[in-house]
Amino acid sequence: MDATLVWLKRDLRLRDPASLHAAQGARAAAAVYVIEPDWLASAEFSSSHLQITLQCLAELRSALAARGLPLLVRVGTVPAVFDALQRRFPFTQLLSHEETGPGWTCARDLEVAAWCRARGVAWQAVPQTAVVRRLRGRAGWAGRWARRKDAPALPAPSVFHGAAAFSLADLPDLPTPAALGVAPPWQALQPVGEDAAWSTLAGFLAGRGPSSARPTTRRPPSTSASR
Repeated sequence: MDATLVWLKRDLRLRDPASLHAAQGARAAAAVYVIEPDWLASAEFSSSHLQITLQCLAELRSALAARGLPLLVRVGTVPAVFDALQRRFPFTQLLSHEETGPGWTCARDLEVAAWCRARGVAWQAVPQTAVVRRLRGRAGWAGRWARRKDAPALPAPSVFHGAAAFSLADLPDLPTPAALGVAPPWQALQPVGEDAAWSTLAGFLAGRGPSSARPTTRRPPSTSASR
């Protein structure tokens, strides 16, 4: 596979994303997450979303670095960020997952598709949810949904051929909410990240889940009623 850029969006896991898995076969690879002004200004944005994203990025960046893949975090519009990156790292393959989101993400994806066509970059957006795009009707939808649902999970990637164009100087500390003009969340947040999610699931399956399924003893209704 040619020089490849992995564009991380809403999925910041190490395990299972097909885009990360495929990038292991690239002769040179890098990953990027773009903090977009349109997201910060959108109606669905919350400061807690930003805080969670930054914490997940910190964990994922460390895990990918140990496997040889640099994870760049940039602020700006996606085409502008890609322009700057391609001047340093002339990638010809773009990998991401197929995002389903609000209208501004659809408009942005159309701009990215036009950018890729103009520069000869092959963009592969891997379907990830039960949403099947560009269907003319529901015929065949159930089968596609079942195949996606039943597909085995992909293992965590093991090693990448990281792009030599990027050094530690290209991986500065992640921006703070204050630097982005965002007030910190007012509420305390639960631990986030992939490790915390697996720990929460294990705790639920070992304790809280089974205990909540046990039948409870109920008192029989009283035979005397107040009047």
